[in-house]
Amino acid sequence: MSRTAIRRVEVLLLLLLVAALGGLHFSQVDSEEQRQIELQAGLEQLYALEQAHYARFGRYFDPGDSTAGLEWEWLGAYEWKIKIQESEFWIAARADRDGDGQQGVWFLDEANQLQVLIED
Repeated sequence: MSRTAIRRVEVLLLLLLVAALGGLHFSQVDSEEQRQIELQAGLEQLYALEQAHYARFGRYFDPGDSTAGLEWEWLGAYEWKIKIQESEFWIAARADRDGDGQQGVWFLDEANQLQVLIED
């Protein structure tokens, strides 16, 4: 086997090792952490879409409106309160994600102030 082929095999084995170790590390995320990451990432996406829509059309859109085309699966896991005005919006999401009978509340507005109002 040539030196170049050996180097390629070494690099491939190193990449596989890194991928396996990364998989082990990230597989240790529990379901509560996974739901928190999903909510935060979803709200950040929603914020980015709102800002892009505002930049293009000069107004925010209502993500609860079915004609907006948002059919993200994670949206259905929360109760939503949404207030949209021409130059501002706020969105509050509520859910009992851990099943303890206490609902958490998360809030986002046009200034990207994601806040946890009530811990779940």
